[in-house]
Amino acid sequence: MEFENHITHYFEREVGPFLSICDLDEAATESIIEREKDAETGFNRYFFGKDFFDYRKAADDLLIELYEKKFRKKAERRPYFAVLGNADVVGGLYRDPYKIRIPLDYFADFELTFMCPDHFPLVRLSDTKVKRYFGYPLPKDYTEEKYPYFGKLLTIDELRAQSEALKIDRYLEENRRTNHWYRYIEAHIWADPQDMRKRFSDWIEVDPEPWTAANVSLLQNYKEIRKYNKLPKPPTSRGVGA
Repeated sequence: MEFENHITHYFEREVGPFLSICDLDEAATESIIEREKDAETGFNRYFFGKDFFDYRKAADDLLIELYEKKFRKKAERRPYFAVLGNADVVGGLYRDPYKIRIPLDYFADFELTFMCPDHFPLVRLSDTKVKRYFGYPLPKDYTEEKYPYFGKLLTIDELRAQSEALKIDRYLEENRRTNHWYRYIEAHIWADPQDMRKRFSDWIEVDPEPWTAANVSLLQNYKEIRKYNKLPKPPTSRGVGA
């Protein structure tokens, strides 16, 4: 299976790229929850308050453990997240989504890893206890033999070599065919954020893609919804204001 030669990092325009909510202290966490809990986005993570932050931190901690075991070195920072190639459906997570594309050859092997569908299932796989679960659930018939891609941390070379054996190619084909939300491979960026901000300053506005669930198309472009809601409403057949 051929993969794109770049990753795409999505972010909120107001705050900029290459930031981690897990780096926030308790006061900053409460502040962002209060500010964003009513934001109109495709999926408002902050609506769930501290439960989401606790889950995200648990998942990130498990990912860091895998990284350190794989490369036999301590992670210098928490990872920043992206997707392999493009997945503008992710833009629906933000009020004003933007993205940056970075070529794969910018990174050393230990500066970029991948997981399919993403790292959130690590919490369930490790049986970590949390108040509320988020993200892609393990299938009811889950076994490592049936779903070998869950929880596997891969370099780009490993991903290219093992995508068929791990059934990642079949996973992507099915989820793209059905227009599922999780139709991408998650990328983890372990590189220096300061250098990336300097080197990759071309911010691209995102037009979030819709996705389908239970045969219903779910629009993620909340910027367009807000524009529509501000337009004057046409009169009804009974007259203006009826």
